[in-house]
Amino acid sequence: MIYKYTAMLLGMALVLLTLPGCVGYRLGSTLPPDVKAIYVHLFINRCNEPLLEIDTTNATIAEFQKDGTLRIVPKGEADVLLETTLNAMTLTPLRYSKTDKVKPNEYRLTLHVSFVLKRAKTREIMNEAAVIGESTFVFVGNLNSSKRAAIPAASEDLAKRIVEKVVETW
Repeated sequence: MIYKYTAMLLGMALVLLTLPGCVGYRLGSTLPPDVKAIYVHLFINRCNEPLLEIDTTNATIAEFQKDGTLRIVPKGEADVLLETTLNAMTLTPLRYSKTDKVKPNEYRLTLHVSFVLKRAKTREIMNEAAVIGESTFVFVGNLNSSKRAAIPAASEDLAKRIVEKVVETW
């Protein structure tokens, strides 16, 4: 009998200890109720990596579809417009070989973007932010091929961060 009450008291204590962690948590989006559809413009590419705007735009559209908070629609049907600029792509050496201290064998690829979210009808700016997306890759063969292979992962990471900023940060 004592074990039964002890187990109940421990269970109640556990619930009471974890409950404050949920205070302030909200299910769903913090978007205004009238915002339900988004148009994602093709990203503007201001860095020197060709076709990067296509990879990043497609990854962002796919992430909005996966998130499901906003529908992707043609420009004329959108409540909000997302305009994004790729400002830079950087490579940072992370690790060097024990035998060759000059040539890195692992890099971090970072995509730097800024975006503006506007209401479609009034062009009122609802949100502006700078976001980065990154991935790491091991240098194999030549740097250009290794870098191109890392771009999809960096684009996906970037897309998740963009969607998070658009949907949750108000």
